[in-house]
Amino acid sequence: MDPQLLRSIWPVFAAETREQIQAIGSKVLGLEQPATAREPDLLPSLKRVVHSLKGSAASLGLDDIERIVHAIEDGLSHVNVEEPISRTAVEAMLRGLSAIENALNRGDAGEQPVVDGVQALLQALGHGDAATAASDDGPDSGALGSEGLKILSALEAALGRLVSPKVEDRAGAVRAAVERAHALRQSAEAAQAEQVASLAEAAALGFTRMEEGGDAAGQAASEVAGALVDLRVALGLSEDPGEAPSSAPAPMATPVVPKPAARATAASEARGGAVDRAVRVSVKTLDSLALQVEHLVAGRAQQGRRTEGYRALTDQAHEVLLHLERVASQLALSGGGTALEQLRTGVNLMRQMQKRLLEQAKEAHRDGEQHALVAQVVRDDLRDLRMVPASQVLEPLRRTVRETASRLGKEVVLELGGTDVRLDRRIVDALKDPLVHLVRNAIDHGLEMPAARRAAGKPDSGRLTVRVEARGTRIGVIVEDDGAGLDPVRVRATAVRRGLMNQEAADKLTDAQAARLIFQPGFSTRDEVTSTSGRGVGLDVVLATAQRLQGSADVEYTPGKGTRFIVDLPLTLAAALGLLVRTGNTITAIPSDTVKRVLRLDRDDIGTVAGRVVARLDGEQLTFLTLSEAIGLPRLELALESGRRQTAVLLALGDERVLYAIDEVVGQQELVVRALGKHLQGVPHLAGAAVLDDGRVVPVLNALELLRAAKPDMRSAVGETKMPRILVCDDSLTTRFAMKSLLEIAGYPVVTAADGEEAWSVLDRVHCQLVVSDWQMPRLDGVGLARRMKRHPMFRRTPIILVTSLDSQEDRMEGLEAGADGYLVKREVERGKLLDLVRQLLPTSG
Repeated sequence: MDPQLLRSIWPVFAAETREQIQAIGSKVLGLEQPATAREPDLLPSLKRVVHSLKGSAASLGLDDIERIVHAIEDGLSHVNVEEPISRTAVEAMLRGLSAIENALNRGDAGEQPVVDGVQALLQALGHGDAATAASDDGPDSGALGSEGLKILSALEAALGRLVSPKVEDRAGAVRAAVERAHALRQSAEAAQAEQVASLAEAAALGFTRMEEGGDAAGQAASEVAGALVDLRVALGLSEDPGEAPSSAPAPMATPVVPKPAARATAASEARGGAVDRAVRVSVKTLDSLALQVEHLVAGRAQQGRRTEGYRALTDQAHEVLLHLERVASQLALSGGGTALEQLRTGVNLMRQMQKRLLEQAKEAHRDGEQHALVAQVVRDDLRDLRMVPASQVLEPLRRTVRETASRLGKEVVLELGGTDVRLDRRIVDALKDPLVHLVRNAIDHGLEMPAARRAAGKPDSGRLTVRVEARGTRIGVIVEDDGAGLDPVRVRATAVRRGLMNQEAADKLTDAQAARLIFQPGFSTRDEVTSTSGRGVGLDVVLATAQRLQGSADVEYTPGKGTRFIVDLPLTLAAALGLLVRTGNTITAIPSDTVKRVLRLDRDDIGTVAGRVVARLDGEQLTFLTLSEAIGLPRLELALESGRRQTAVLLALGDERVLYAIDEVVGQQELVVRALGKHLQGVPHLAGAAVLDDGRVVPVLNALELLRAAKPDMRSAVGETKMPRILVCDDSLTTRFAMKSLLEIAGYPVVTAADGEEAWSVLDRVHCQLVVSDWQMPRLDGVGLARRMKRHPMFRRTPIILVTSLDSQEDRMEGLEAGADGYLVKREVERGKLLDLVRQLLPTSG
């Protein structure tokens, strides 16, 4: 097909194909069920979708995709309707679908949508010849070591370049790295080295996520680095000469679900038996249109203010006329003459102006009401366009569960609920990675091995439930397993062992507080780092994402019976009604759907119970706090302290109810909430910011976090689980990742840099309490970084440790004279000296 024509058709084809891949994957997994438990039309409907996809690919001349789908279609033709499909066939089909999805990602990036390892995939699907696959797709297993070392070195070099903030042609560098990773996976598949193939695919997906840059690229870089370290071990290329090769196979990495590129989505639905004529609209276009509509709605409030201004001017004109008429009457009594006539003429002109001004005000009001009606209709229609079924984020979890459970040797039954609940597309996209983290965490940490489940009187197969619940203007996303349940004693012990807090502080924690420690960055109960867990990356991402979406995350558990994670989110991220309140000189906005009442309290309504201030309301004692202190402002004098009545707002969500003292309610307004910059994303009580109709910018509070912070057990833990952030700087990827992993296992959040210049850029953007740096690096070495830090007033008190292979007395003196607070030789790092020195320079407070 003509390339230009293919580009014009591609968005529609890619969107449709992704929907078909999702449907095929779900239906193929359904074929594993006994015939009596399947949907009546499962196999015929699956064949129809597969045949449709094959025809679409063939019409566009996409031979690789067509051949894979044709092989799947042939395999389905041999399926016995009365018997479950074999596990091998299901895994081969799912692998083929993943390969097609990777080809679509290439097409989205403007590349040729070719499928890697076609022959090996066809062979697994029952097409092709084994010898052909081996010769076409890569070397045999004996040659994989040397070939793998060459590709692995290139991938490590590529990662080293991509983690720099200033990368020329980032997209080209990412494409080159992905192609090398795919080449390694292709060779591994041909050599039947499934472990290496899986790790190479994980590296390729991680590189793909790095193309966008920003915070997501940093997290992806950490995942890629972990995959490359595991690859080195899997290929028998460990850098540690003293490490004996393990007889046990290295753990296989789970492919990271990449953040999807903006792509076209379906905008139609069959209703009432009649199929609507539909078009596909790109998400980017919808985002732009939504932004303009939200500004239109916000502009309606500004127009309302101007209408009020017209009315005020009309009233002022009326007062002026009354004044002038009184003056004219006084002049008439005194025989005003010419002056009286001129004054009467002016009064008549003023009266005509007042009449026209009043007419203008009425017309402006009518126009404003009409515009408000039109804007509301357009906004509601656009919101419907943005709403998609929750199945789009839930159904792909079936493959994630299958892959993770298979790798860990566990049996898992996945139950999905609320798939027809409709959510904002932006929330669906943002939920994909957190849900993958929660599902993998439940399988790895929550569900027991089959033998342990039998010993506990449970079925061999663990049950994992993921469901979406509609809760009025909000939704709840629940991930629940029937495993052993969270162990707060083990969590406390882990927190102490990793330096998050001392034993005394840990003993003071309630079980609920201890459970929430698992959301801390770097926290993991795993003692060893594997491809599935142990790096402490995952649940902190869940909490951060929930807070960024104006929501929250929580965990509940029943010992021996299971664990439940609850993510509470708004139904949509569009404009929302907000209550504007004043505390001191600060105006803030609270989402109106969480404000149940505004009331005034007397001194007799306030009391103290068990050391906490409460207010009596409707026969119930509620926690009473000042909003200024809750959001980090200086405490202001309450009206009650001066003998006056105190204004307060009652926040409520579910069973949680809290009273917050404020100075006054300023008003209520439709708000377009905007995300905060990276420096404020970690402030839990802030959901975003909004621009008022008078141009002022106000913070929008996260009511869920205000309710959570009001709990006595949560307030007592504030500040006890914060760990200082450490910057690790080294131009060697392996050394950098090794030190990062060592520090993260100890509980410290870590950011990395490849040389001194990049480290200086990171320090300017991210607050770090300690720096660990190599000596010899390009651009700016460790000694130069130390001198620069000690000369800067902002960083001169930040400790810096130099880690180097230089061990002479002169080198030590030069490093310490440059301002280094510690000096280690690299071989001392493995002996625990680095952690000892870090703890000396950063003593944890409990």
